[in-house]
Amino acid sequence: MPASKPTARRPEVRPRARRAAHAEPALRDEGQGARADTLTDQVYQRLRQSLMTGALLPEQVLTVRGVAESQGVSLTPVREAVQRLVVEHGLEVVNGRTIRVPRLDVETYREILKIRMELECLAAKEAAPRISNDEIERLDGVVQAHLAAIQSGDAHRTLLENTEFHLSIYRASGQAILIRIIESLWLRVGPTLNLLFPQYCGSLTGHETHLTAMDALRRRDGDALGQSMRDDLTHGSRYLIRLLKP
Repeated sequence: MPASKPTARRPEVRPRARRAAHAEPALRDEGQGARADTLTDQVYQRLRQSLMTGALLPEQVLTVRGVAESQGVSLTPVREAVQRLVVEHGLEVVNGRTIRVPRLDVETYREILKIRMELECLAAKEAAPRISNDEIERLDGVVQAHLAAIQSGDAHRTLLENTEFHLSIYRASGQAILIRIIESLWLRVGPTLNLLFPQYCGSLTGHETHLTAMDALRRRDGDALGQSMRDDLTHGSRYLIRLLKP
């Protein structure tokens, strides 16, 4: 995992948010030569990462000005980044003006889950023979950081380390199109994973499936690795579906 960065001011949120989101460090406009499209991409990547890792909550409201201030940029790159995320269903605009993180209904979650089951298992199988020994060693550290976050009750860090573990394995597959599709699904489901706290993520179930995955990685066993990813999704989804049901 990369080293922690200094915490910046987070985007303005409405009081309804259940837990404060961890903001990303502010971006710097490197003088008059900075290109607007580059700043837009940086803002987009920061917001996208926050959605994928659950740093933003379901139904959390953002403002263009609040995001701009927290990231140290003008309003234009933020508006453009938000528009991209709306197209990708990572954000939604309500009543023509309010920017909000969508809350998934149970049927949408079920559909995403079915797709993830197939694609993430496929990516894991492809990754097993390709992942480097150095990356396996690094993932050992991610697994331990995930455990430490669970034991300390740090919800955001738990989700962050969990995301890092899974996506690092999928990216090791080298399948660019497949990875992009998987990331687009994490973009939509990431905020909903906050519902796993404190009950489900307070247990060690997720950590145990990660240990099983690490064993499969060391043996370069793609089938076993794919099954461990399926098991991880299955355990968490059972709890989430109960919470999402009306």
